[in-house]
Amino acid sequence: MGLGAGHVLDMINRMKQNRAQRPSNRSKFKENNRDGIYSSDKKSRQPNFKTVPEKELIEIKNRIRERAKTEQKKERIIIGISILFGIISLIGFLI
Repeated sequence: MGLGAGHVLDMINRMKQNRAQRPSNRSKFKENNRDGIYSSDKKSRQPNFKTVPEKELIEIKNRIRERAKTEQKKERIIIGISILFGIISLIGFLI
């Protein structure tokens, strides 16, 4: 009959661990940790995205649209079958 004491203890431990991970509690002047936390040159670290030719981009979009259409058809069939099964089971219980 712990009444959830284990859950509460786990929550308290997680809160302690999260507090320990805050930048204000980390060592700032040892091992140059401050550079990683408070860097001001964020513009130089922007990601490099791949460039795709326009023709390939159109083909990729069309493939994604076709996949989405087939997924919608599958979902509609599954929903229809489940509704039909539900109606049949409801009629079976009422009779």
